[in-house]
Amino acid sequence: MSVKHLGPAYEYPSANREEAYGGDINFYIRWERHLMFACPAAYRAPVAMPLSEFLEHMLKPDYAAHPDAARLDFSRCVWKLDRAPWQPDFARSIADNGIGHMSYIEFASPGLDGLHGHGY
Repeated sequence: MSVKHLGPAYEYPSANREEAYGGDINFYIRWERHLMFACPAAYRAPVAMPLSEFLEHMLKPDYAAHPDAARLDFSRCVWKLDRAPWQPDFARSIADNGIGHMSYIEFASPGLDGLHGHGY
């Protein structure tokens, strides 16, 4: 179905633009083979926050209900940032790790394969 708009251009400022977050950014994270959570989780965090602090104090508590969470070791995970292989530096900030507004992070945890090893 085609859409016709009135006027020479369609100008619509997104409500999700970075400047609307007051120095924070919004990004998404998905733990591969842990589909007890149906979709990537969205997070709002300050760009200056160390990545290790974000992972321990924001991400890990969200996944605490999953039986694999207690054994999760972020240093052993395989990471992707915006679908490309990525090796995070946990001591550096979110921004210093190249995580930007609307970035998409995926991580796999070898040996932790979801509920009963079935990827849930």
